[in-house]
Amino acid sequence: MSWLLKKWQNFIVLAPLASLAFASLSGVLFSESVVWALGLLGLALLLSRPDWKWRMLVVCLVVCVAWRTEVIESRLAESHGQSGSEFVEGTLTLGRVDAVFESQRSGRLEMNSGEVRKVMVMRASEYRAGEILEVRGKMFSPGTPRNPGEFSMLDYWKNRSIERGLSIVVAESRGLRWQSAPVQWAERLKLRLQEGVSAGLENDLVGQSVIQAMVLGEKPPADSEISVAFRESGAMHVFAVSGLHVTLVGAIAWMVLMNLPVPRRVGVVVVLLAMVSYAMVTGARPPAVRATLMAICFLGAFVLRRRPSLFNALALSFVLAVIWDPTQVKQIGFQLSYGVLMAIGAGVGVAYRFTGKFAEVDSFFPLRLLDVWQRRWLAVRRYFAALGATSIVAWLGSFPFMLWHFGIVTPVSVLASLALIPLTTVILGLAFTGSFLGVFWPELGMLSNRLNGAIARTAYYTADGFASVPMGHWKARRGSGADWVVLDPADGGAASYLDVGGGVMIDVGSEKFYRHTLRSILRKWGAEVEVLALSHPDGNHVGGAHLLMQQGDLRNAIIPTMKAQSPSYRDFTSGAEDHGCEILVGTRGERYQLGGDVWLEVIREGLSQDRGIADNRTMVMRVHWKGWRVLLLGDLGLEDELALLEGEYDLAADVILLGRHHHGNSINMPFLKATGAKAVITSAANYPPFEKPPQNWIQTMERNGIEIFNQAETGAVLMDFGENDLELRAFLEEEKKLILER
Repeated sequence: MSWLLKKWQNFIVLAPLASLAFASLSGVLFSESVVWALGLLGLALLLSRPDWKWRMLVVCLVVCVAWRTEVIESRLAESHGQSGSEFVEGTLTLGRVDAVFESQRSGRLEMNSGEVRKVMVMRASEYRAGEILEVRGKMFSPGTPRNPGEFSMLDYWKNRSIERGLSIVVAESRGLRWQSAPVQWAERLKLRLQEGVSAGLENDLVGQSVIQAMVLGEKPPADSEISVAFRESGAMHVFAVSGLHVTLVGAIAWMVLMNLPVPRRVGVVVVLLAMVSYAMVTGARPPAVRATLMAICFLGAFVLRRRPSLFNALALSFVLAVIWDPTQVKQIGFQLSYGVLMAIGAGVGVAYRFTGKFAEVDSFFPLRLLDVWQRRWLAVRRYFAALGATSIVAWLGSFPFMLWHFGIVTPVSVLASLALIPLTTVILGLAFTGSFLGVFWPELGMLSNRLNGAIARTAYYTADGFASVPMGHWKARRGSGADWVVLDPADGGAASYLDVGGGVMIDVGSEKFYRHTLRSILRKWGAEVEVLALSHPDGNHVGGAHLLMQQGDLRNAIIPTMKAQSPSYRDFTSGAEDHGCEILVGTRGERYQLGGDVWLEVIREGLSQDRGIADNRTMVMRVHWKGWRVLLLGDLGLEDELALLEGEYDLAADVILLGRHHHGNSINMPFLKATGAKAVITSAANYPPFEKPPQNWIQTMERNGIEIFNQAETGAVLMDFGENDLELRAFLEEEKKLILER
């Protein structure tokens, strides 16, 4: 071991960042195992001494990583390459609750056929860690994303080496694995801590939410005011359980042990046990586990009576983590953890040359002449000087990852950390104190929690204040990748985003689609929506409108009618004024400027509520973009389609957007000839079957030279408008593309 620690100082200091960069750049050309083998071996031979023992060690590590990566890649490809679902029977051993989706548990399924799969068990909240079940259920793979920017559960599982999903139909318990006792203890302790840190805070929702997030990782929704404040102040690392919290728990434990007659080496072991226990109690979240592993590698040097080195600890923990699970290198948190710590190790000394001036003392002045308060003030200045240097280099280290993955830049986080990290330390300390006191003296525990709630509110208001600093943060607009994205809700609804002006949406889909899909897509694009146009008051088209309005960017809404039976539609129209959104009821012939040379024209206004069915009150619109015309029919029925033909309506269009439904929508050939359109984009719900475009209709369109983009097959459709051409392309079928020319 001592030989290994000595040689470790020659190890790959830049291996984490260099290997990540090499894997990111070369992963599209080679298999991941080849990338890791070439990257690690090349760096090792470059930085190592000409010692055969050292070279053999590195080669063995490289071969181990490459072999494990190849095995995991092949298993994942084989498992997720299977189409559809299959019913299976076997023995299931349950693992931990998933760190993100808490209704799911990982598990090991040994099927009766003899195959073994690492699975994610759905709706597993009622089961316990380590429980052994005889199960019969359905094994499946999650579908691929149907829209650009959509969260991919498939990639999420692959990055965690999950081979399949499992929905249990019948389960019979066969007992518990004794090896899972620590995990069961951790989950029970977490439930007790949830009660302990929240006792007495029933009327303080802000304080309770902040404490639950900081101490146990139970974050409020991503769009809540609390989450937004911490995210935009660049302080999410103090808001959710991360490596910082594990470090602070270790620091708190060490401060307690300093006042006890405990040997140093024993104290280090106790600190490590406290950090491991905290990581387990908070659900073994990947950031906490990585931080604990790094701490063991770093503080283990004290136990072994060796000089600790941050770079050595990083290199050792990095190699161990990658050997254990090579797929985690793709995780954003993994890249942030090692990127930030590498930056701290390399740059904190340089940064302290500047921040340390705040804590300078005249070199000719003897420190022993300082009185007690002067010494304490000097200690405070040195603490904040070191914290400032760490915050600066940590922000510089996280900057490229935050910009690339989240499209947000938060320079104000350097200042925010100076205030929020000390507050986080106090909140963690009081949370544990309150929980401990609550066991023996509930009233005193509740009093401690109320004090902690006040400090937690202070932390929230502090984060909110930093988030409001002008130019303290800004979002990099990464865009949608096209001028117009016709999204695919896959439920018979509709939603389109036009990247023009301040952002335009035409329909927003159902409330479920907005919550689970559209909101995260818009956030990933860095897109805002200032104008909203609604085709008709159907829940699958307008259900998410009131949620979009609550984001605060919406300024104008063009709607078909003020009256409708849809509750979500009424919520939207009634709350518009409170959110600063102007409602405009579309009338025939009215034109609305959307931005630049793009404008929307109302062909037919939405009819009155007396028409009963929402589809029959569709407002027909046409968008003009650089001379190209896109006609939006919504879920227009056959009766209204014929009425448009008989009336004096200008229906000329190059592309038609329509929704399939069971009220007889067909777009017959006379109507199509009247528009002159060359392409039709049609929605297609998975269920019921009659929502799908019939094959004979598709064949008729194609025989007449009309290109059909059936969203059941294409997913989202992207359109780019040029002066002389209009390009349409399918998201799921890269080969399906149409270019219209004037």
